[in-house]
Amino acid sequence: MFVEGKSYKGTRGLFELLTRKKVDRSFITDSDLRSYREILKATHGHLENHDTSGVIKTTRGVKFKDVISKLFPVGVVTRRCAESTLRAKVDPV
Repeated sequence: MFVEGKSYKGTRGLFELLTRKKVDRSFITDSDLRSYREILKATHGHLENHDTSGVIKTTRGVKFKDVISKLFPVGVVTRRCAESTLRAKVDPV
């Protein structure tokens, strides 16, 4: 599969992560988790409204609690988010 021009191996575990609300961890490898994290970062799928401002979508869902929150711990700021915040402070609107 291709996402944002990058190729990912379509494994059962990666498809579990991409398509299910409640994932079966027995199919998911560390490689699947790395690929899923890269895909979420590339598409901003883990962010509110897919907005690059860096606000992580939080839910009470199992997938968020067991997978996404561990891939993107609270308090971790991406470079893009830090640059946006810095620009906002330097160039107020």
